[in-house]
Amino acid sequence: MLEVKTIDPFSNDGVSLFRRLSQEQIDRYGRDGGLPLAELAKPGVIFVAGFLDGAAVGCGAVVPLEADTGELSRIFVDSSARRNGVGAAVMSALEARAAGRFKRLVLETGVSQPESIALYEKCGYRSIPCWGKSADNPKSRCYEKCL
Repeated sequence: MLEVKTIDPFSNDGVSLFRRLSQEQIDRYGRDGGLPLAELAKPGVIFVAGFLDGAAVGCGAVVPLEADTGELSRIFVDSSARRNGVGAAVMSALEARAAGRFKRLVLETGVSQPESIALYEKCGYRSIPCWGKSADNPKSRCYEKCL
């Protein structure tokens, strides 16, 4: 059974998911350049986890970026649980929780994450020019979706 719920990112499940995500980023890119765990403590952050048969196997966050824009961050599904709908369920839960607060969601991902790119496009995100520290990074891909 698949369940997605809001959890404390500093809970055992949250920290475990974050560590697995960080290790995957290091394995793919040689470093984890994503949002540090401490940033999830900021006001207004939404953090959800996906549980498959009771085990925490996926997560994601929405971090306030601008007044009407939230940034999707730290989207992750453990390799053992991929292709079970966890990613789409996490994305759907984040969008539902963000819909009352933001007009659009944006995200940045890397070219070495084709499964993430496929998920975002399947969920209706469209490619946009990258911004901020990712603007000139040829390994970055950025997306947005109006809610």
